[in-house]
Amino acid sequence: MLKKEFRLRKKSGFKVIFDNGNNFSEKYAAIYILKGKQQQRFGFIASKKIGNSVQRNRAKRLLREVVRLHISEIKPDIQIIFIARPRIRGVYFPEVETSIMMMLKKAKALTTK
Repeated sequence: MLKKEFRLRKKSGFKVIFDNGNNFSEKYAAIYILKGKQQQRFGFIASKKIGNSVQRNRAKRLLREVVRLHISEIKPDIQIIFIARPRIRGVYFPEVETSIMMMLKKAKALTTK
């Protein structure tokens, strides 16, 4: 589970990123990224298009787990909102992980090593 300081929870925080951030999308998710001097934070959204509450929560868990495992590779001055897409239903973690990591690389949100 992500620590409290890494989570976006207020509507105002989401609104700032949606209004000022850049968006990228892949097969299983879309992201909005806001780069700047703010602290590293992440938000996760799964709408009712995903399915019932079990499917929505699983989609958000998959996205959170990708972030948790790769948080050290993500730039520290970035805020990201992950939005699950309906195609994420029934997909296994490794496939979601590679898709998200490719999208973050395309968005230049990863630190270069």
